[in-house]
Amino acid sequence: MSLITSNDTATAWNERAKQRALDTYAQLVPMAKNTYAQMVPVARNAGLAARQGADVVVAWANPRVRTARVWAAPRVEQAGYTVRDQVGPAVSAALIEAARRLDDPPPPKRSRWPWVLAGIGLLAAAGSAAAAVMLKRRSQSETFGAEDEMTADSATPSPDPDAGYAQPSDEAARGQANGGVDAEESAANGRMRTP
Repeated sequence: MSLITSNDTATAWNERAKQRALDTYAQLVPMAKNTYAQMVPVARNAGLAARQGADVVVAWANPRVRTARVWAAPRVEQAGYTVRDQVGPAVSAALIEAARRLDDPPPPKRSRWPWVLAGIGLLAAAGSAAAAVMLKRRSQSETFGAEDEMTADSATPSPDPDAGYAQPSDEAARGQANGGVDAEESAANGRMRTP
């Protein structure tokens, strides 16, 4: 489609739309005049009725409004005195307190880290003390077990000299006399066993 054909079509359409609008206007103007002529008396009557209705409403409402004003006046006055005597001072005191809090700097926040580190140190000390006690008990029980094993080994001579260590005869006699524990060993441990 060429540009010239497109413009001609748009112009023709605009002309037709304009003509339709003028025809519609020509039909509506006489109807509007007739409607206006009919509506003017109705509107006048409605206005008079509204004024009369408003006068009736005002006549009905005036005594009730006066009664409400008489009832409300002392209560409003009492509310004013209450606000002045009770609410006002409370609000004033709250504002003064807020101003003082704004003026004073807040106290510095205390760090929790010293308490956390102290707790960790206390737990570490308790743990190390418990570990030391357990190690001490363990070494004592191992010492007793080792002495008992040595006593059992020294009390029983091995039948085969190649199977283990051969004890000289005087040491074996001394070990058996002391219940399997040498006097030197018992002196070193601080304990003495009697047969």
